[in-house]
Amino acid sequence: MYNLPAIVVANGLGAALTLLLVVSNRRNMRNSFFDDQLFFSMCLMGMFMCVLETASYFVDGAAFPGARSISVAVNAILFMGSSLCAFLWAAYVECKLFGRVPGLLSYTALPALAVCLMAALNLFFPVFFSVSPDNVYQRSSLAAACYLVVYGYLLWGAWQVFRYRRKAGGYLFMPVMVFLAPIFIGSLIQFFCYGMSLIWVSVAFGLTSLYINIQNETFMLDALTKLYNREYLTRYLRYLTQHMAPQDRFSGIMIDINSFKAINDTYGHSVGDDALQAVGRVLSEAVTGKDVAARYGGDEFVVITMGDGAAASALMERIQARTALLNQGDRRPYAITLSMGLAVYDPGADTLDTFLRRMDKRMYEEKRRHYADGNHDRRRGSDRRGPAGEGEQT
Repeated sequence: MYNLPAIVVANGLGAALTLLLVVSNRRNMRNSFFDDQLFFSMCLMGMFMCVLETASYFVDGAAFPGARSISVAVNAILFMGSSLCAFLWAAYVECKLFGRVPGLLSYTALPALAVCLMAALNLFFPVFFSVSPDNVYQRSSLAAACYLVVYGYLLWGAWQVFRYRRKAGGYLFMPVMVFLAPIFIGSLIQFFCYGMSLIWVSVAFGLTSLYINIQNETFMLDALTKLYNREYLTRYLRYLTQHMAPQDRFSGIMIDINSFKAINDTYGHSVGDDALQAVGRVLSEAVTGKDVAARYGGDEFVVITMGDGAAASALMERIQARTALLNQGDRRPYAITLSMGLAVYDPGADTLDTFLRRMDKRMYEEKRRHYADGNHDRRRGSDRRGPAGEGEQT
């Protein structure tokens, strides 16, 4: 016997959560982007599946005319929906990481299409499940294949995020974990304890967690460079100063793109944006797990690293080395060079304002030395001097 009230409450909660996500996502102007459309599709499917799964428990064993046919159709759709929703998750990850979406005929979609085909065949003879003449549902051993496909998509997406976490900028990794955890727990419980209805409410909780975390992270990210923004940097520095022990130290590096105004004036703002994005990638690749890189404003960036000046100096060397590699590998008509200023936070003498001012002052000292050496024009192969402003904006 099923606990129908518990099933209604669980799936009702799942449907309500996904409905809220659907409404919220539709009101968001960003839903014109394909990744948001994929997320919207997952929410819509999750809401639909919560309703269908509840219906499957109500019709199981019912004796009214057509009940068996309804049970077969509903359960077949549930198997299709589970594989398609998992495929949408994999497509969502690819879209987030690489800006592409696997097509329905791609190798990524083949497992989901195979499950859908087998579920369609289940309308005519038992594949994943059977429904007896007296309308009693029973899973077959092949049902495990559907679970394997679903888990395969979920794990593949998690592996892609972990593998390319630097490309993701770090902000997608933790939301992925909070998305997967409730789904794995709920689906495993339902797989081993048939009669419990937890899969789709678990999906609803996972989608809600993913939505909340990504919205929070997006609020703290710079849209152009995918680094943290100034708001996040300010909060992070306040957290460090409030929780650090007297013997602890952290260092900051203020970074500015040399002759950035000349790049904008010569090649246009779209090329200037490309330069900012390139520096964002350099910083993302140079920082380690405990470092924080942020766009401070315009063409200025700040990197915070734990430790004294020696650790920050090593980080500056990595940044310069990766910038040199960038200039060697790219075919831009200009070369990117950076001026950097280092400061170590002293809890006994510094405020956040004085700490940032010291970084800024030392960065401009480096910039003046750079210009004094005649490095005004950063066009490749050119030694012509020209005007270059400090603190250029884009």
